[in-house]
Amino acid sequence: MTRPTFETTDEARQGETSGHMRWVLFWTVALTVAAVGTAWLTII
Repeated sequence: MTRPTFETTDEARQGETSGHMRWVLFWTVALTVAAVGTAWLTII
């Protein structure tokens, strides 16, 4: 039988927690909305 492993919160966490990815997501969504809006207005 194997023993359970105990890890600290930092050891168990695999993702980034600095908040930079929120800005990347925000700007990606904003630029996508602008591009789709521009393309839509160009077609009409």
